[in-house]
Amino acid sequence: MKFRKIFSILVLVSIFGLEAEEWKVKEEFLSPDRKSFDCHSSSLVETTPNHLCAVWKGGPGEGKSNIDLKENVGIWISHFNGNSWSEPQEIVSQEHSVCWNPVLCKLSENKLLLFYRVGPDPRRTVSFLKRSFDGGQTWNQEEILPAGITGPTKNRPIVTVEGKLISPSSISVGEPNDPWKATACWIEMSSDEGAHWVKVGPVELLNRKFGPIEPALFYDAEGNLHMFCRDRAHKIGGIGYIWEAISRDGGYTWSALRQTLFPNPDAGFDIIDQGKGELALIYNHSHTNRYPLNLSISSDGGLHWSEPFIIDSIGEFPAAITTSDGLVHITYAVPSSSEGQRRIKHLVIDKNKISISRNLVQ
Repeated sequence: MKFRKIFSILVLVSIFGLEAEEWKVKEEFLSPDRKSFDCHSSSLVETTPNHLCAVWKGGPGEGKSNIDLKENVGIWISHFNGNSWSEPQEIVSQEHSVCWNPVLCKLSENKLLLFYRVGPDPRRTVSFLKRSFDGGQTWNQEEILPAGITGPTKNRPIVTVEGKLISPSSISVGEPNDPWKATACWIEMSSDEGAHWVKVGPVELLNRKFGPIEPALFYDAEGNLHMFCRDRAHKIGGIGYIWEAISRDGGYTWSALRQTLFPNPDAGFDIIDQGKGELALIYNHSHTNRYPLNLSISSDGGLHWSEPFIIDSIGEFPAAITTSDGLVHITYAVPSSSEGQRRIKHLVIDKNKISISRNLVQ
C-alpha cells in the first residue's frame, strides 16, 4: 500500500477518533525540510525553565538513515529559547559512517551528556560520550566509552538524587535472518558522571534469545525500578509485545521479563516518569505498524494503564519529557514524502485535557 493511501486512511481514523484537540498545544517540525535527506532517533531535555535542547541523527541521500544510508549520517541539534527553535546545526559528522541513536542526559542545570554510537550498523558500533556545560551550546571533545559499555541505546538514563547514572542499554548480535542471533538488555551505572561504569545483566528471554532491546526505565509508586523493553519478534515472524522486568534494589538485580498487554511492532518508545506513580507511555499500539502514535497514562506506577489515545496518525521512535510548566513535549520521526524519508516533529500536549476512562489491567 502506498504511503499516501496509508496517510489518508490514518487521517480519517484520527479525525473520527478525536473530534476536539484542546489537548494539543503546539506542533511543528524541527529538522530541515530538504529533499533527499532523512532524520530519525531524536532526544530532548529541558536545560532551564522553558528552554529546550533537542538532537537527532540525519544525513543526505535517498532512503532511510537506519536502513539505506550508510555514510554521512551525523548528529544534529536545535535549541528552543522560550520563543523559537534555532536553525539546526550538525555537531557530530561521520563522512564514511553512521551515528546511531543520540541520547541526551541532563545532570544539572545546563550540564548535559550526549551519548551516541558510530558504526556501519547497530550491531557493529563504538560508543561515545560528549559533555556540555552551557545547555548544549558547546560540547567537549568526544570520549570513547570502554569496550563493553554501550551507553543508553534509545532512552535517557535516570539520574538519582545522589547523582548516580542508571543507563538503560541493550546489545544485539546477528541479523533477523541469521541462524544464530541474540539480544539482551543491560543496566550500566556510573557514580562519577560517566568516568567509570558498572554493568548489570543480562536481562533476557531465556526461551527466545532474539527479542528484547532498548529498555526504558521508570519507578513504580513504591519506588521499585522497572524496565519496559522493545521486542524484535515481528522481524522473525512472531507477535511482539512490550516486556517488563522489575528491580527492588535500585537496578542491581532484576526479575524475569514478563509480557505486558502493550503490543510492539519492533519499534522504539519512551516513558515519562513524573514521580509518585504518575507515568506516560508514548508508543505505537500495534503488532505490525509503526503508526499511529499513542499515549497511555498510569496513575499507580504501572499497575493499571489507560486505553491507548491517538496523539498523531503517523509517527515512530518518540522521545518525551515533561517540562517545568507541566506540559508534555514529544519529538518523533514522521514520513515527509512518498518515498518514506522522515523529518523530526515536535508536539506539545496538555495530558490533563485528555479524557480516557477505560483501563488496561497489567
